[in-house]
Amino acid sequence: MSVAVVGRWGKSLAVRLPGEIAGELGIRDGERVQVDTHEGAIVIRRAEPEPTLEELFAGRTAAAWRAEFAGALDRGGDVGREIVDE
Repeated sequence: MSVAVVGRWGKSLAVRLPGEIAGELGIRDGERVQVDTHEGAIVIRRAEPEPTLEELFAGRTAAAWRAEFAGALDRGGDVGREIVDE
């Protein structure tokens, strides 16, 4: 069992993982982890990798995306003081 110390990092608190724990899990500097609580315990898991743009948009053509979101920015007609007679 390893012991870690909680310290301040800006306005947050931080826990340094002991090298032996990080080495055993293969966690490297800058890697993202997910932090949860469970029945009073702190649970730290390796975070799922964030998808790339290619993965997010895979399987659909640009035309299909444009068709789906064609009216997304339509906010309706002018009302109130913004009506301008030209």
